[in-house]
Amino acid sequence: MSVDNRWLALVSGENESPTGELMDDDAILEYWGAFQTAESCTLNTIKERSICVRALLRRSGKTLLTITRHDLIADLARPLSPKTRQNYKSLYHTLFTWIQDEQFRLDNPAARLPKTRVPKGEADPVTTAEIEYLLNSGVYAKTRMYILLYAYQGFRAIEIAAVAGETIDWERQRILSAEGKGGKEVWRPIHSIVWEELRKYPTTGFLFPSPTKEGHISRKTVSNVLSKAFKRAGVEHRPHQLRAWHATELIASGASTIVAQHSMRHSDLQSLNRYVKVPEQTIRDAMEMLPGVLVPVRSGRIAVAHREEACGVA
Repeated sequence: MSVDNRWLALVSGENESPTGELMDDDAILEYWGAFQTAESCTLNTIKERSICVRALLRRSGKTLLTITRHDLIADLARPLSPKTRQNYKSLYHTLFTWIQDEQFRLDNPAARLPKTRVPKGEADPVTTAEIEYLLNSGVYAKTRMYILLYAYQGFRAIEIAAVAGETIDWERQRILSAEGKGGKEVWRPIHSIVWEELRKYPTTGFLFPSPTKEGHISRKTVSNVLSKAFKRAGVEHRPHQLRAWHATELIASGASTIVAQHSMRHSDLQSLNRYVKVPEQTIRDAMEMLPGVLVPVRSGRIAVAHREEACGVA
């Protein structure tokens, strides 16, 4: 296909696949899905990326081959949190770089998008008192299990949703973080409080099966249920901040950062820092360990001037 003909195809919103077939948005996204599968991306990641891209195309009224840099900038300028905006920008750059590499279009509209600044705030974990209040706020048994898995196992919403009798080692009291972030699945010990509750569940099948389809509930179901429980109880936090409690309390109890990192299943310590809140009293105690100095009562400027005069200092 000549450059001129390819440009005409771009303008019309169509292009040819490597086999010479015309490619529309559906075909490109299907091929991108296969490419991501070959990269060992999880099914959830592939699905969510596709949903976000299709939403972008609906908002812009364009196709993957006709959308422009200006369209992407306008989309990122919507009312979004800095972190969400950064995630969208990263997705657009990944997608359109791949589209250009596959020669579906000559340019890359996501190549020079504005830099997104994300303020680095401190961790804001729930408190132990808030967890106890949530558990006693009238929530159902399954919701209590969500809370305990989030707080005491440090599980993410998707990992909670995927818990099954088969992901629990009933003999060695361990649990598998199934469908973990980045496809990372590891076994971790089960906290004694969680263990006592888990023993009330069947040893086979999903603990939280979906009522509408085969398989387990979605992570959005877990997040939505917990968000509503937080709101009803008047706890002004997000469910994910239960993980921050897990990391913060591990460090506060004397666990090393490497232990906390592995309990949270983070690939590096930098990720852990976003979850750990250092208590103000701990900072105060550390500050008081700084070397002390004697602070003069008066400025002593006259004495200093006399010394400088005696030394011949102009």
